[in-house]
Amino acid sequence: MKTNILKTTITLVCILLVQTVFGQSLDDITAAKESYESFNISLATVLYIFAFILVLIATGMMVIAVHMKRYMKGQMGEEYAKRQPFWEKVFQIKSVASDKDTVINHPHDGIYELDNPPPPWFMFLFYGTVLFAVIYYIRFTFTDSGYTQAEEYETEMKLAAAEHSTFLESAGEIVDENNVTLLTSVEDLEKGATIYDANCKVCHGDYGQGTVGPNLTDVYWKYGGSIKDVFESVKYGRPRGMQPWAQNMGPTSLQAVSSYVVSLEGTKLPDGVVGKAPDGELYERNTDASPKPEAASGSESTS
Repeated sequence: MKTNILKTTITLVCILLVQTVFGQSLDDITAAKESYESFNISLATVLYIFAFILVLIATGMMVIAVHMKRYMKGQMGEEYAKRQPFWEKVFQIKSVASDKDTVINHPHDGIYELDNPPPPWFMFLFYGTVLFAVIYYIRFTFTDSGYTQAEEYETEMKLAAAEHSTFLESAGEIVDENNVTLLTSVEDLEKGATIYDANCKVCHGDYGQGTVGPNLTDVYWKYGGSIKDVFESVKYGRPRGMQPWAQNMGPTSLQAVSSYVVSLEGTKLPDGVVGKAPDGELYERNTDASPKPEAASGSESTS
């Protein structure tokens, strides 16, 4: 039996070592190694410890299974049965012959129950969870040392915002709703017009007069008429039909088409083209508006 256990243990160790070498890609191993460097412990050490624990568990389960088999068959001997080994105490393993001593003399439809209490390992686990719950409750309820999930979330959000801000400062062409500015040059507006014709006129009309979508030539806007509001509407979309375009356009394209949409405010529609009725709230534009080519012709704004 000892020889079989030794062979099985060696086999398990070899399998785990092979898994350690070939079971992960190089990128996964590199990323994991970097994450463990802050704890001053190498990834290989962690993997070997984990493998060692698995071997111990597997060996222990095998030993228990062998002893249980021999014990149930009555092969342990009278002297061994009297001293009740440690594994038997922990797991409360008993022979089938001992069931008669634990029968509860209250049958139900001829069925008898056994009075088998939970094994010690289960009770230790249960009492451990109770103790952990008490310590956790006291720490996070009655002391100031607890680091709650809400506090952790707020801290991580602040760090993420700071990192994002730093990234935007270092990236020249990265534009978002926080730093977008109105473009007024002819080249930029022509670029925006091209993007508008290819993607937006289906819902807003050839001249921004509005069809399925709102009229872009009047001074009424559903979600705000500033360049930041319009950029946000184009980028993320709006309810009831306005799709998000962030996945279809880059930041500079979003800025160009948003600037072109703003420039449509106040333009005069050609004869025979009727703008959609105004919708939303009146937006009084200041210096962020592009020059109005002609007098406004009433209707509404973009999402």
